[in-house]
Parts: sequence; C-alpha cells; structure tokens
Amino acid sequence: MPPPTPLQTMVFNFRLLLRLVYKSLFCTRGTNARLTPKRLTVMLFLYPAYVLLETVHWLCFLLDDIFFSEYRSVDVKAPVFIVGAPRSGTTLLHRLLAGDEDTFTSMKMWEIFFAPSIVQKKVCIALGSLDNKLGNPVKNRIKSLEKRCFDHLAHMHHTSLFQPEEDELLLFHIFSTSLLFVVFPFADELGHFTRFDESLPAACRKRIMAFYKQCVQRHLFVFGRHKRFLSKNPSFTPKLQSLAETFPDANIIWLLRTPLEVVPSAVNLSAHFQNVYTTPREPYPLSTFVYTSIRHWYHYAASRLAEWKGGRIRAVYYTRLTRHPDHTLHDLYTTFGIEMNRQFQAMLQFEAKKVRRYKSRHSYCLEDTGFSHDRIVSDFRDIFSRFGFAAGESFTTMDYKN
Repeated sequence: MPPPTPLQTMVFNFRLLLRLVYKSLFCTRGTNARLTPKRLTVMLFLYPAYVLLETVHWLCFLLDDIFFSEYRSVDVKAPVFIVGAPRSGTTLLHRLLAGDEDTFTSMKMWEIFFAPSIVQKKVCIALGSLDNKLGNPVKNRIKSLEKRCFDHLAHMHHTSLFQPEEDELLLFHIFSTSLLFVVFPFADELGHFTRFDESLPAACRKRIMAFYKQCVQRHLFVFGRHKRFLSKNPSFTPKLQSLAETFPDANIIWLLRTPLEVVPSAVNLSAHFQNVYTTPREPYPLSTFVYTSIRHWYHYAASRLAEWKGGRIRAVYYTRLTRHPDHTLHDLYTTFGIEMNRQFQAMLQFEAKKVRRYKSRHSYCLEDTGFSHDRIVSDFRDIFSRFGFAAGESFTTMDYKN
C-alpha cells in the first residue's frame, strides 16, 4: 500500500493558529506580546503573508501528488540527525558535515521556507540556473539584502537563504512546532511541543512526523536519492523516539555542552529573537520556557542514549568538536560506516584550522539571565555527574556561532 498523500494526512493545526491569533489580538495585557506599534506592524505584515504563502505551498503539494507522486516511494536510507540543546555546537557540526556534498544532502533555508514542494524546488532551481547564466544579479541582490537584514544575528548565528538550516522550520507549514514561540510568546500553548514524545498523543505525533518524512522524500527526489539526508535540529531532541519510529535506520549525533554555558547563551539568543517580533516587558522574555525545555531535553536524551541499541546514537562533546573538529568527524564517519573521500578530507583540514582560530563576539553573563550557577548545577546534577562537566566554575563566556 503506498504511503498516504499530504492531503490524506492533513495535519495543519488550525485550532492552534486561531487560538494564538485570538490571544495576540485580545489577550495581551501583562504579556510580552502587548500590542505596541511594532507588534501591530509585525502582525499586519506576517499574518497575511503567512496565509498567502501557505495557500501556495499546499496547492503545490497537491500538484506534487498529481505530477510527481513517485516521490512517496523514495527510500530515506540511514539519515543522520544532529540534536542537542540549542547553542551546543549543532550548527557547527551540521555545516562541517554538509560540506561533504558527495555523501550528504541538507535543506537550505530558501527550500524550507519558500520551496517545500517538488514543484517549487524545480521552479527555483530553473530560475537559479537562469540567474547564474546572467551573472547572478538576483542572487547577489538577495545576499546584499540578507547582510542588512541578518547582520544583527551574525555574531550569534550566521543566517542565509543559501545555507543549510534547521528543517524543524518545515513544521511552520503545519503550525506544529515549539519555534512558534518566537512570534507567539505564549508558553502555555506551545509547551507540549517541547516534550513531543511524552506529551503529544501518538496519532498526532505520527501525523506530524509523516508530514516531515514526506518533506524529506521530496528533497531527496530532487537533490539525490543516493545521498544520506543530513539534518540538525535542537528541537528534535524531544522527538528521539518519534525519529526512531519514523526512520528505523537513522543515526543520531547528540551534541553535549555544559549547561552552565548552554543556558545563558540560549536564553540570550531567545531574547534577541523576541525583541525582533515583540516589545517585551522584561529583558529575557520566556526565559523559564527556554530553561525548562533545555532541562527536559538533556534528561530525555540521556535516557534515550542508554536505551538505544546498536550504537545508532553517538554523544559528541562541544569542547572536542571545537578543538579537534577533524578528528571528531573522522570518528563519526567510522562509527556510522561512511567512507570519507580525499577531497572532503582536504577541505576538512582547512575548515578545522578556521574553527580553532575562531573567536566569537557573542558574549553573555550567566547571572544576568536570572539563573544562578547553583540552581543550574542543582537542576542538572545528574548531567554534570554522568558526563563529567565541571560544576565549580562561573562563566562569563564567549562561544562559537552555533
């Protein structure tokens, strides 16, 4: 029996969309989503743009099933998923591995947001080919606009439409992701997504993961069925059981960094995004939401590490990755039975030197975020003990862009 089509597994969360829009309009008193001129401007632009864009996407999904229905039989062979707490080095590892284009393929931001369907991918590829023949005037213009729009993020997380990015963002197309908190800062409505495997009903989890898998199949259909799909998503950390059920031969890489560094960095980055879309009442809005999510993700991943058989989940320390990225990748290739070609080995040596020399401009102070050293050590006591993190340090630190 062929896999169900997207329309058969329609999982768009209309109820959540309506609740969050209602709250954004009528329940903002005392919240970080108060209706300031900036918030109103964001809503007047984003809401209609989102509805229009999603209408186009779902029409194109329908066209996929008419003209490219064979994508549903694409086998997603031994995909690799990078998980871990936010700010733990997942982006660094993802972009290093994505450099091996003979082995891996990942989704770039343009594809995630603007071309999730096969029809859209093929149109964008054709337009990109034409632009390339003309000397890339459109691409260069987009990069210029990116520099202006994303420059404020460059010291924390380099962002580009042409870079591999978190494909959890695909779930915006069905309004079913915890990342919605950036635009809709209502933790009570989104907390169940941060405990995905444990809080969502099985039928709901299966529908969401079925949609995600179909997006992966579409990607492979266009960009190479013979390649291994490579994905990185901190927000997939609470989905480990669902990943195992959806992709039985998946390999998981779990990035490990001391909570004393992860917590302030993640809270700091979250606050930065909140200030783009809202006018918060406090310097670190939704810090408790971020903290409790991170705490659960550490403990849940640790429990899965013990249960997952056959070495399919591998823990990688942030410190080793940043100090010895080349050795780390060689170990991962060996673990997952992948042969590293000479061209990528040479590129990896060059990139490893850049990583070791890099000094980030993203600075933060633990105490400023409202979470004390002692509280983090207490709440993550078993993580510090099990993974050998030092609990006797106080951090005012700078980290790699991840």
